Amino acid sequence: MANSRPSTHAAALRLVALFIAGMRVATLVQMAPSLATALTAEDRHPATVVTWLVALVALTVPSVVVLLRRRPLGPAAAVADVAIAVLLLVAGLWTVPVDLRQGTWLGFQAGYAICVACSLLTGVTSRRLYVPLLATLATATAVYQAPTVHRWSDVPDLLGNVLTILVLGPLAWTCTRMIIRIGAEADEARQLAADAARTEEERRARTAIHNGTAVLRLLVETGGDADQPAGLRQQAEIELSRMRAYLTGDALPAAGTTSLAAVVTAARAEFDDLPITVVAHLADEAELNRAVADDLAAALRSLLLNVRLHAGAREVVLHAEEHEDGDGWEVSLHDDGVGFAVDEMSYGVGIRDVVIGQLARSGVATVVDSVPGLGTTVTLTCTPARSPARTEEPV
Repeated sequence: MANSRPSTHAAALRLVALFIAGMRVATLVQMAPSLATALTAEDRHPATVVTWLVALVALTVPSVVVLLRRRPLGPAAAVADVAIAVLLLVAGLWTVPVDLRQGTWLGFQAGYAICVACSLLTGVTSRRLYVPLLATLATATAVYQAPTVHRWSDVPDLLGNVLTILVLGPLAWTCTRMIIRIGAEADEARQLAADAARTEEERRARTAIHNGTAVLRLLVETGGDADQPAGLRQQAEIELSRMRAYLTGDALPAAGTTSLAAVVTAARAEFDDLPITVVAHLADEAELNRAVADDLAAALRSLLLNVRLHAGAREVVLHAEEHEDGDGWEVSLHDDGVGFAVDEMSYGVGIRDVVIGQLARSGVATVVDSVPGLGTTVTLTCTPARSPARTEEPV
């Protein structure tokens, strides 16, 4: 299903398009008084009217187009806009009296040039094109208004109009470029967040169903035989609860204890068909928060399922102890089975996600040592410095 959320980048482009159209319409409104003058002037009447009509078309057509396209026009339109502005400034040397070129919209050419600098030039993305266009516009404006300078006191007016183009133009260009870039980056960030959420959901799904799938496999293989392991049905019920919690989004029921020794001993009770020796008396005082206890129980269950399915072990030792200084704890699981060549890239879902990945979220480091033919040892170590704050979530 396509994402119906509106694009921030598209919204930014629409905002810039509105700015362009609004500025050009505002310029047209300010130019309106000059039309009456053009129609009543006795000198150069036709040429004055032609320049005003050219400006009218050049202001309105791009405004309509950007509103329909909902984005700025491209570099070609900007070049054409600057060319028209320069032609109007050159024509103004002949059609506009010198005394009307400063401080009045009757000589609209300078105001038109400022509008061009702040509007369609925003569609130019390359500085190599933008800078020459802006410089051309500023130079033509200076030439248009140069005849108004009769003494040194007239110079600030000339410089003011030229600097307005050279300051407001780049300011508008920079701001619009920034708005468009922010919109694009917002869309990119939203997509990255969606991808991360999807990846996390896939991880949670693998974590939720992995152990349950392994238990179902065992149930199918045993076919309800009388020698079925006593703890297998209990494991099936536990994994069914975990999968149901994942599907419904509900949290798992709180565990009755958070003692490390209790978690390890409970894991042993579920696998009474395996030759397991549990050494947990050194972990009696180690307390786990509920989230870590749930993750550890799921990891041990996954590891012992692997032992049951693949190891062919004659002896399994599950050892847990609190560090002597009380600063963390360690759990190790060793079997003397077939072993395997350790390669993190080839880890299955059980080791990669249920054990390493899920425990890492609780600040528990996992080390897997295995030698083909000699067995496997998995060591889980937790220290307070590694343990992040965890909130309970449905798994």
